[in-house]
Amino acid sequence: MIGVILGMAFGFLQLFLLIYAVRSLCTQRLKIWPFAVQFFCPFFGLALCALLQASQLLPCAVTMSTILIVGAVVCFVRYRLRETNRKKD
Repeated sequence: MIGVILGMAFGFLQLFLLIYAVRSLCTQRLKIWPFAVQFFCPFFGLALCALLQASQLLPCAVTMSTILIVGAVVCFVRYRLRETNRKKD
């Protein structure tokens, strides 16, 4: 269970940092630190999971990956819906 909780925490943190970095890029005020920090989120999450309970590494990794994939799909769908609504107006 601790692997899933750590995977959720670090997965959401990485997703938040990626969204924050991409939005700063879109507004032409590029911030480098979110890109750098999000790169290390999986490493720190899996290292912490290995220290606490090594048998939970797989659930931790799967949870992090799932959150990133689902988050990317949700952001993409929201963006597409917003664009189609703008074209209708």
